[in-house]
Amino acid sequence: MAIISGGEAHVIHDRLRTRRLMVLLGVLLLAWPLAASAALIPSKEADAPVAHSRQADLEQVGAVLARGEVAKALSSRGLAPREVEQRLAQLSDEDLRSLAANVDQIQAAGDVPQYIWILLAVLIVVIILTHL
Repeated sequence: MAIISGGEAHVIHDRLRTRRLMVLLGVLLLAWPLAASAALIPSKEADAPVAHSRQADLEQVGAVLARGEVAKALSSRGLAPREVEQRLAQLSDEDLRSLAANVDQIQAAGDVPQYIWILLAVLIVVIILTHL
């Protein structure tokens, strides 16, 4: 067995005490309650540009419905232009905005084949009929 002198015992005791204090300080810092903060996060709609008016959406959809292919497809489904206008007026603002946004996407495609217009007409009819 090794015998430790008084000076060495004092150094070892100081090191242990320092370690204990460091561990205690670490535990206290980890256990210390931190202030929490909360705030409202704006939605994506708040960051979006100003929404179109209902009238602008109606005009945009109406311009597409005035096309010959679309009018023909709607009439083949038994819908007269006046009836389509009445049903468009019954759509909610959100549905009308969604329909106008889809029209924008189709027009951005440029020269669209006839079957796309027919599909658009069918989509319009389905939206109108589901919201009656």
